[in-house]
Amino acid sequence: MTRENAETKARRYLTEGRLIVHRVDGTSITATCRGAGEVYNVSYHRGGWLCECPATGRCAHLVALMLVCVAPPLRRLAS
Repeated sequence: MTRENAETKARRYLTEGRLIVHRVDGTSITATCRGAGEVYNVSYHRGGWLCECPATGRCAHLVALMLVCVAPPLRRLAS
Protein backbone atom coordinates (compact mmCIF):
# COMPACT_ATOMS: atom_id res chain seq x y z
CA MET A 1 0.00 0.00 0.00
CA THR A 2 1.41 3.39 -1.00
CA ARG A 3 1.33 6.25 1.42
CA GLU A 4 -0.51 9.41 0.32
CA ASN A 5 1.55 12.56 -0.06
CA ALA A 6 0.30 15.82 1.52
CA GLU A 7 -1.35 17.16 -1.64
CA THR A 8 -3.21 13.92 -2.42
CA LYS A 9 -4.41 13.66 1.17
CA ALA A 10 -5.44 17.35 1.17
CA ARG A 11 -7.52 16.86 -1.98
CA ARG A 12 -9.19 13.85 -0.36
CA TYR A 13 -9.94 15.90 2.76
CA LEU A 14 -11.62 18.51 0.55
CA THR A 15 -13.74 15.99 -1.36
CA GLU A 16 -14.79 14.39 1.95
CA GLY A 17 -15.83 17.79 3.38
CA ARG A 18 -13.26 17.73 6.19
CA LEU A 19 -12.18 21.39 5.87
CA ILE A 20 -14.45 24.08 7.29
CA VAL A 21 -13.47 27.72 6.74
CA HIS A 22 -14.79 29.80 9.62
CA ARG A 23 -13.53 33.31 8.91
CA VAL A 24 -11.89 35.25 6.09
CA ASP A 25 -10.94 38.91 6.28
CA GLY A 26 -8.33 41.18 4.72
CA THR A 27 -5.35 39.71 6.60
CA SER A 28 -6.35 36.34 8.00
CA ILE A 29 -8.19 33.07 7.43
CA THR A 30 -9.25 30.61 10.13
CA ALA A 31 -10.51 27.07 9.57
CA THR A 32 -10.66 23.59 11.05
CA CYS A 33 -9.70 20.37 9.31
CA ARG A 34 -10.58 16.86 10.46
CA GLY A 35 -7.60 14.60 9.98
CA ALA A 36 -7.26 10.97 11.01
CA GLY A 37 -9.35 11.14 14.18
CA GLU A 38 -8.48 14.68 15.32
CA VAL A 39 -9.74 18.14 14.36
CA TYR A 40 -6.98 20.72 13.90
CA ASN A 41 -7.11 24.51 13.77
CA VAL A 42 -5.47 25.83 10.60
CA SER A 43 -4.94 29.47 9.71
CA TYR A 44 -3.22 32.12 7.66
CA HIS A 45 -2.26 35.42 9.23
CA ARG A 46 -0.18 38.17 7.63
CA GLY A 47 1.97 35.94 5.45
CA GLY A 48 2.25 32.93 7.77
CA TRP A 49 0.46 29.56 7.64
CA LEU A 50 -0.17 27.62 10.86
CA CYS A 51 -1.58 24.22 11.78
CA GLU A 52 -1.82 22.83 15.31
CA CYS A 53 -1.16 19.23 14.26
CA PRO A 54 2.07 17.48 15.32
CA ALA A 55 3.43 17.22 11.74
CA THR A 56 6.41 19.31 10.78
CA GLY A 57 6.47 21.36 7.60
CA ARG A 58 3.60 21.53 5.14
CA CYS A 59 0.91 19.13 6.37
CA ALA A 60 -2.19 17.98 4.48
CA HIS A 61 -4.42 20.19 6.67
CA LEU A 62 -2.58 23.34 5.54
CA VAL A 63 -2.43 22.18 1.93
CA ALA A 64 -6.23 21.73 1.97
CA LEU A 65 -6.65 25.31 3.18
CA MET A 66 -4.15 26.57 0.62
CA LEU A 67 -5.99 24.77 -2.19
CA VAL A 68 -9.17 26.73 -1.49
CA CYS A 69 -7.54 30.07 -0.65
CA VAL A 70 -4.54 30.55 -2.93
CA ALA A 71 -5.05 31.23 -6.61
CA PRO A 72 -2.99 28.96 -8.84
CA PRO A 73 -0.43 30.70 -11.05
CA LEU A 74 -1.79 31.83 -14.40
CA ARG A 75 -0.74 29.74 -17.36
CA ARG A 76 0.44 31.61 -20.40
CA LEU A 77 -1.42 30.86 -23.58
CA ALA A 78 0.64 29.85 -26.58
CA SER A 79 0.99 32.71 -29.04
